[in-house]
Amino acid sequence: MEWEYKVFTVDHFLSSQENLSIEELLNKYGKEGWELVGILQNLYKTLGKSSKLDSDLIVFKKSEYKS
Repeated sequence: MEWEYKVFTVDHFLSSQENLSIEELLNKYGKEGWELVGILQNLYKTLGKSSKLDSDLIVFKKSEYKS
């Protein structure tokens, strides 16, 4: 089994279909086989280290069966 990932900025995800609520958006992707696996937060720069993220991200995955 292999995984396929879909990553959105949180702003893009929330504004992608403005007529849907967050719950409706999550259910829409769930019906397509996508599972929300996490949110990656863009942390503030500390101790001189810069973040690898430009913004907060929302991550989905779904399995792809390969035989």
